[in-house]
Amino acid sequence: MHGGVGTLPGSQTRALWALALFVAIQLADGVMTAAGVARFGAGIEANPLLHFVAAGAGFGATLVGAKLVAVTGAMVLHLQARHLTLALLTLAYVMGAILPWMFVLAHW
Repeated sequence: MHGGVGTLPGSQTRALWALALFVAIQLADGVMTAAGVARFGAGIEANPLLHFVAAGAGFGATLVGAKLVAVTGAMVLHLQARHLTLALLTLAYVMGAILPWMFVLAHW
């Protein structure tokens, strides 16, 4: 189903929550990345593509642009009823970005 009416497989949860959670995780990652870069310098960011773009556009603009691209992609997945894919990408972001940032920011 389209437009947030569908549900995740085996769930009564409305699929719009998958998009909302993805956006919230992107926001959290952006805030944590900005905090990490402010605290440790741009070298703390592990994504070489962000480093390349930031060299010309600045880190703040690059970070905002990257998050806008991610959220736009998530909206496309949502509109195409790819809610499970969106939920799995959200989980991947939690595991690959949020948890590492939490560890780094809490321990250094």
